[in-house]
Amino acid sequence: MSYTTNGYTIDEIGFIQTALTKVLVAAARGELDLNRLAREELASRGLDQNGAWVGFEQAAKIHNV
Repeated sequence: MSYTTNGYTIDEIGFIQTALTKVLVAAARGELDLNRLAREELASRGLDQNGAWVGFEQAAKIHNV
């Protein structure tokens, strides 16, 4: 089996292999929005949608969280 990585290496997306099965199942069912989760994480790091530092307040606005 291989992943559809859209240009990302297995090393870059390998974290998915360590995700708990219940988390993967929830995401596959649409019960967990991984896009929202990624936006929340970027905002908590103070980063914009390109990974550039913009500060926590601005990042929260950009990601609408």
